[in-house]
Amino acid sequence: MIEITCSCEKKTHKAPMEMCEISSGAIYKIPKILKGYKKVYIVADSNTYKAAGKYVEDILKENDMLYNTFVFDDQLVLPNAQSIGKVLLNFQPLDAKPNIFEYCPMPDFILAVGSGSLNDICRVVSYRIGLPYGIVATAPSMDGYASAGSPILHDGTKSTIQGTTPKYIIADIDVLKEAPYDMMLAGIGDMFGKYTGMLDWELARDYTGEYFCDKISADVIEATNKCLANGYNIADRNPECIKNIMDGFLVTGLGMAFIGNSRPASGSEHIIAHAWELFDVEAANAPHLHGLEVCEATRLVAIMYKMLHKETEDAHLKQLIEKYIPYFNAVEEFCKKMKVPPTVVKRETILAGIKRALIMRDRYTILFYLRDIGKFDEYAEKATDELLKLI
Repeated sequence: MIEITCSCEKKTHKAPMEMCEISSGAIYKIPKILKGYKKVYIVADSNTYKAAGKYVEDILKENDMLYNTFVFDDQLVLPNAQSIGKVLLNFQPLDAKPNIFEYCPMPDFILAVGSGSLNDICRVVSYRIGLPYGIVATAPSMDGYASAGSPILHDGTKSTIQGTTPKYIIADIDVLKEAPYDMMLAGIGDMFGKYTGMLDWELARDYTGEYFCDKISADVIEATNKCLANGYNIADRNPECIKNIMDGFLVTGLGMAFIGNSRPASGSEHIIAHAWELFDVEAANAPHLHGLEVCEATRLVAIMYKMLHKETEDAHLKQLIEKYIPYFNAVEEFCKKMKVPPTVVKRETILAGIKRALIMRDRYTILFYLRDIGKFDEYAEKATDELLKLI
């Protein structure tokens, strides 16, 4: 259990995570970390198995630890009911011949090997059946490693549902630095969403009375600034740079665990990105990397906030937005210098995502504010056109 004191109304924040190991050679510490468990259930996909899963198996075998492994052979693993069902079905090898008069000896710990989708899938399985889980990270590609919620595709939409916070996060720098470059960029892009997300959260505090924690917000902004600064060196695969980025992810993930929802990690930019992803899923197309979509949506929402800053006569709102404009400018500069690729380039798709985002989630953001003042459609159109000029 991680616990911190705070000056906010909650006084203390707790997260049911025991340890995060971010270091070179971290996977070799797995036997010691999991020494209290009798049988480990490893879940990976074909890529993450090659990156780290096979090494994890070998390390457990060398230490006489029991394990069972399920590897998704799908080209694309989505966090949906089918994937969750496959993980449940393969708790035991399908060709196992157990004693039919006895309960099968089941694993007592789930160890995901991967990043976004695999983590989300195992988090939900862990929560639904009451088994602890941990994650061996294979890419610095997203900030949800320590989260307690999983964005799951179901019933034609995508929504965040309750999951389990991982008991252990094991991030081996030697594995992470070999991740594909676009996944590293996606991780940085996911962090950029904290700038618009934090401003959305402050907006909700001031205009709806929603709970807000100054400490968590400040920690997340500091972590995002650190990721932005280190991001310029990511092409060199510098180990210290990778570690700093993972540390930033941990701060954000713990923030979500501390308050029990995703406010410290996401706002309107994530909802828009989820809408764009749904368009691809519904068309049976492979979605783009989540972090890259979040990055583009962050640039879009930043444009809206800058427009609002110029036009509003609300002095408090103007002052609130001014704090974040330097961050928005820094993101834009990074995207240009690092040639961060856009994901959605059709005007009608960008615009449709903004409009769908308004009704996807009941979370107060700039989208709700614009709706309430009768400016939503106007800002959606103008911001879309401005984004297209940038990308």
